[in-house]
Amino acid sequence: MRELAINIHDSIFGSLPTTELLNKAFEKKKEYFGHSITYSPKVFIPLTTMCRDNCGYCTFVKSPKQGGTYLNEDEVISIASAGDEAGCYEALFTLGDKPELKWDFAREQLNQYGFSTTHQYLVNLMQKVNENYNLFPHANPGIMSKQEIKELKKYSPSGGLMIETFSSKVHEKGRAHYKTNTKFVNQRIKTLENALDEMYPVTTGLLLGLTDTEEEIVEDITKLILLIKENKAIQEVILQNFRAKKNTIMKNNSEITNDLFLRIIATTRIYSPSHVSIQVPPNLSPDINLFFKSGINDLGGISPITIDWVNPDHLWPNINDLKNNISSTGQKLKKRLPVYPEFIEKEWLNEDIFEKVNNIIDTDGYPQDANV
Repeated sequence: MRELAINIHDSIFGSLPTTELLNKAFEKKKEYFGHSITYSPKVFIPLTTMCRDNCGYCTFVKSPKQGGTYLNEDEVISIASAGDEAGCYEALFTLGDKPELKWDFAREQLNQYGFSTTHQYLVNLMQKVNENYNLFPHANPGIMSKQEIKELKKYSPSGGLMIETFSSKVHEKGRAHYKTNTKFVNQRIKTLENALDEMYPVTTGLLLGLTDTEEEIVEDITKLILLIKENKAIQEVILQNFRAKKNTIMKNNSEITNDLFLRIIATTRIYSPSHVSIQVPPNLSPDINLFFKSGINDLGGISPITIDWVNPDHLWPNINDLKNNISSTGQKLKKRLPVYPEFIEKEWLNEDIFEKVNNIIDTDGYPQDANV
């Protein structure tokens, strides 16, 4: 680990010009992913804005007094139906982590719907969406047991859980994860291990900007790369830049610079296994065009009909603009499913999901209309 950390430090903070570092990463990206950059056409379903945590950067979460609630089944189905009609392939269920453990209102609302836990309600709705639409549920419900993951796998080809950071300092007073219940790194690594045990493809990643020292940044990237190498269920890594938001305790925190962000992306590509996708959210970068030749191969989910409920101030880019700008770099934008081609195998997918995926994909594992 020490040798890797030294190499990562030299790569991010060394004297090699950024353009040369990016060229090195771009060449490695092309070796495996060729000249394509992918995205997932998705519909965003904010199942509940209640949560048992209260992170210092989050505006998604609301207490019951602030209007925190669950979507009812009709609301979920309406969003899914609109996404299906718009040609989406991913139904992204975003929700707070087990709010019923904190809020009486959450428990009461679940009981009204006939459920005792958020997980039960989520699985029920994922089943309905999966069985009735040309959509694949993908959920970010927080830390999970093996049994909970097993139940998600019945109706979805993949899920997600961000590490965010490996640093313990974010739990100090005034920092991002002060007094949170579910953001301890050992809990999140355990969930990713549970996903591996259940052979469930997962996306993870970092929220860059929660830490600010060179030592912490190097620790984050080093441990992330080691985790990727150890956990074969990780199909994708998101490198997400922190954006300061009004009405949060981190509203005045500085954001990562483009140059440092680019160097982190390039370094992660260079030292990661070749098959692992690296994603940068296109709506959070001040100029996403700078990142197309940084080593990334994916832009994550982009919705034609719903906003980014977690980052509502940051609009999705126009798909045609993305196509044109990516084309100017000698690459092409193409659609993908929420499960990557390398994981479209019977060992990774539920039998019914495997069949549904294969009815949609081409011989390369992408949707048949991937290039439309």
